[in-house]
Amino acid sequence: MEKIYLQTKDNELKKELSAILPKGYKSVARLTGNEGNIVFHDIDTLGTALIRDYGEKNFVVAVTNRKKTGSVIEATTTGAYEIVHRPLKRNIISSLLQELNIIREELTEYIDIPKDDFSIDPTCAIVGQSSLIMDVCKKLARLSQAEVPVLITGETGTGKELIAESIAQLSPRFGKPFIIINCAAIPGDLLESELFGFEKGAFTGALAAKEGFLRLAHEGCVFFDEIGELPLLLQGKLLRFIQAQTFYPLGSTKEVQVNVRVISATNRDLPKMVRQGKFREDLFHRLSVASINVPPLRKRKKDVLPLLQFFMHRYRHITAKKIKGITRRFLDEMLSYDWTGNIRELENTIRSAIALSKTSYLTTQEIKDLGSYSLGKKDAVLSETLASSLVPLLKELLEKKETDINKIIHSEVDKHIFEFMLSYTKDNMSEAARILGINRLTLRKKLGM
Repeated sequence: MEKIYLQTKDNELKKELSAILPKGYKSVARLTGNEGNIVFHDIDTLGTALIRDYGEKNFVVAVTNRKKTGSVIEATTTGAYEIVHRPLKRNIISSLLQELNIIREELTEYIDIPKDDFSIDPTCAIVGQSSLIMDVCKKLARLSQAEVPVLITGETGTGKELIAESIAQLSPRFGKPFIIINCAAIPGDLLESELFGFEKGAFTGALAAKEGFLRLAHEGCVFFDEIGELPLLLQGKLLRFIQAQTFYPLGSTKEVQVNVRVISATNRDLPKMVRQGKFREDLFHRLSVASINVPPLRKRKKDVLPLLQFFMHRYRHITAKKIKGITRRFLDEMLSYDWTGNIRELENTIRSAIALSKTSYLTTQEIKDLGSYSLGKKDAVLSETLASSLVPLLKELLEKKETDINKIIHSEVDKHIFEFMLSYTKDNMSEAARILGINRLTLRKKLGM
């Protein structure tokens, strides 16, 4: 029979707990020195300070009759695994004991990750052991020594910015400026002035001259992140800069000469955008003199453990609890997951698990919602595909100062959907309407027939 330890000065609580314990458990009052015990601690009669003393090696369940948030917060911050309120309910206690037994079993197989277990090579911050990431490192090392523009491609969250930084750090331009320009984060009407700078009075609100990013990057590197979002109007001006390394600040007639290495990155299909007329072909060839494709994390699962170790080393300080390592099941979950958000999703998962951990080892309890709040593989692909088509169209309409944009976009989408469905049904309009869930007259109207 398993012992449940109860720390209290309240005899009524002893009777209450004993009466609702599931079969196979018994309540005892004296806590032994063994680890892994389940301890019910009455914070109403004993306070919370003692939880720190035995909470690190045991599972402490704080018990209170107070319906106050302060008691819950205090017990949690001092190390309680869970807090339950009186009167104790049989179903809640049974469920909690079942959970604790699962966790205890999981903790029998663990992997220690010492604080000094991971160190970054001073010459490269790329983490991994797979042949794919090794190939990326070899390529970036070669390209770092060649003064050519580099285009870095790959899915969102794969670490494209880190690749760009590594190229700059390994190059002869190390120690010189490394300027990051996120083409998607800066509004199109401001991007030109941010890039090239402006003179006083160049436009309304230009009360003083300002140096642009390109001048600030002189003798260093400029990194154009999400280059696929650059407006067409600016693409020509950027092309001229890359060719001549000169530009005119807004409102100035004096040409500025700089010495800048250009690195860019995108998660978009630039060749497809070129074919669609949404990205200049000449600019694409200028940017991609050399290119690096960063493979997604799901294709290099061998990198998950070293990345996990690295992020634990980086973030274990965010909690007062001493995080010693991970359980074997935790690692198995990490390895089996597809990581649609790539390294960025893994990093945030580890940060969350450390922050939520109730034991000295990260367990599957902290990642039971893994993937629940992400798009999921199919939805992520669909979302990215739709965004790659709709966002450039939206930006183009905004640049043209079109009105009724919503109607224009829906008309364009409808046209492609209906044309495809008619082709799919071999011009059977009734069947196409049935599949789409609309009536035949609506379909004819949408097609302008």
